[in-house]
Amino acid sequence: MKLLDVLKPVRQNNKDANIELIRKAYFFAKDIHRKQKRESGDPYIQHPLNVAKTLAELNMDDITVAAALLHDVVEDSEFSHKDLADEFGIEIADLVEGVTNISKLNAKSKEEYHAESIRKLILASAKDIRVIFIKLADKLHNMRTLEFFRKEKRIRISQEVMDVYAPIAHKLGIASIKWELEDLSFKNLDPKSYEELEKKIKITRPSRDKEINKIKSFLSKELNNQNFKVNIFGRPKHIYSIYRKMQRKNLSFEEIYDLAALRIITESVKDCYAIMGIIHNLWIPVPNEFDDYIAMPKSNMYQSLHTAVIGPDGKPVEIQIRTEEMDKIAEEGIAAHWKYKGLSTDVALDNKISWLKQVMDWQRDSKDYKEFMEMLHIDFFEDEIFTFTPKGRVIRLPKGATIIDFAYAIHSNIGDTSTGAKVNNKFVSLRKILKNGDQVEIITSKNHRPSRDWMKFVVTTKAKSKIKQYLRNSQEIPVKSLPKIGGERKDLEQWIIEVEGIREPKIKLARCCNPLPGDDIRAFTTAAEKVTVHKKGCFNLNKQAGIKKRKVIVHWMDSIGSSVEIKVDAINRIGLFAEILNTVIKTQTQIKSANAKSTSDDNVECSFVIEAQDIPKLQEIILKIKKVKDIKKVYIGDVIK
Repeated sequence: MKLLDVLKPVRQNNKDANIELIRKAYFFAKDIHRKQKRESGDPYIQHPLNVAKTLAELNMDDITVAAALLHDVVEDSEFSHKDLADEFGIEIADLVEGVTNISKLNAKSKEEYHAESIRKLILASAKDIRVIFIKLADKLHNMRTLEFFRKEKRIRISQEVMDVYAPIAHKLGIASIKWELEDLSFKNLDPKSYEELEKKIKITRPSRDKEINKIKSFLSKELNNQNFKVNIFGRPKHIYSIYRKMQRKNLSFEEIYDLAALRIITESVKDCYAIMGIIHNLWIPVPNEFDDYIAMPKSNMYQSLHTAVIGPDGKPVEIQIRTEEMDKIAEEGIAAHWKYKGLSTDVALDNKISWLKQVMDWQRDSKDYKEFMEMLHIDFFEDEIFTFTPKGRVIRLPKGATIIDFAYAIHSNIGDTSTGAKVNNKFVSLRKILKNGDQVEIITSKNHRPSRDWMKFVVTTKAKSKIKQYLRNSQEIPVKSLPKIGGERKDLEQWIIEVEGIREPKIKLARCCNPLPGDDIRAFTTAAEKVTVHKKGCFNLNKQAGIKKRKVIVHWMDSIGSSVEIKVDAINRIGLFAEILNTVIKTQTQIKSANAKSTSDDNVECSFVIEAQDIPKLQEIILKIKKVKDIKKVYIGDVIK
């Protein structure tokens, strides 16, 4: 490859590009690398030339192309960041520094070295997204020439690319790089499967092309007759994507590859929807196979309509419909939007990569490289689902996300105070894993706080980070601890039971008979004025009298005026806590806090601190809780100030 191969796409895409800067970078890099050879035996300068060409074809600016030519200079020579800044300016020097791996002396193991290099790359990319473009182009050329390395190194590099760099390309929407990185990695990681699929694709291609052309011809004629301007293509099939689909759906190659796939490019969004309607009138749509990524773009900016129909020969046909701009973005992602003004002034671009900055903000304090890679995998690489707030706001989450992840995605305060939720108008537990299309309403309580148990099931970086932050700051001490029965707290203001003749009694509700508001009650007290309250007729009342404890007159207070703790013992099951919570909420009662803890494998204890103004209301709440399935016992806990 020659410098002209780089300059040609640069000139085509940007007439105002600084060609002299690119020339200067090329000759500088050529001199630095003059004694180096690639594993293939080629002069080393061929590598930065190929990297620069990939970026030029992605319409990147002259600064990025120049930095690509220089990207290995600091790592392979005595030149420092300052030297490069003096020669080419701080902007290019910072890009090169961002791509350069950390010193191996800083890492204790290969795994830590790899993780910390990724962390450094992402941190630099959050400041200037062009860093990650250079790194992806760098990895792409390395993968294209990987056959010259020994087998062990090929496998290690391929796994790294499959695990990290191909998903990053996907997250940025650069399909043209993603697909090639995946196929090249797959070729090295499982050469037998790769070769088998490649051979089958070649054998079946003539018959498939004939089938696709037949459908294209029919559809083109139909759409042209209705005055739609379209281009229709057979969608390219990438080997690794076919393999993944076979694995995911447990289907054979013939079952997967038998699907005809078309892409329709049209002029406007309006035409996209109109064409979809025409196609659905021509052929029967396959149920549950329609996705509208125009109304709800993916986080990597991908937009398109997806549908599947039973075609003219009775076989399924997969169809994508999009505009020319959407098609370009589908191939190039953020690179298609690149208009260099300096990242700090490009507000639109800044918004598109805000997730990248958020990940680094949440991970900045993380010292554990294993935790970093785990969270990176979740936030960067997992397939995403679309969920909705009651007002229709779209919340994108990784697959496997729960109610708590959703709550924190809305706002940190919502997450911190979550007590339950409705999904599609049904109450669910905080552990519920969400599905694509779920509408979620979060129930909060201002006095509720995150639980350590949440860490067992949340998946997103933001949720984990915020929960850890709370636990660290509070040292796991509740904001307002519940008082203990027996007057162990001095801030008990009044009870829901009044004892005649005793000003500040220490009251205990007997667990033998479990007196509830409205029950006819009796009580005895000791010399220390500790009062034990029983139901009338309780067997233990006779025992109390037998040991000569003083009988006192007690009654439920008409007006409570304080917060009451209701406790529930129940058989544990999915959705129980949310069902009880819903029951209380339906009585139009304010819940100040709600908690649940397992007491055994089969049992759970739930507690709710509520605002109860009078005994009849308290009775109503308790009666309704008792009617919930699997409830064993309901009793009063504490009454607090």
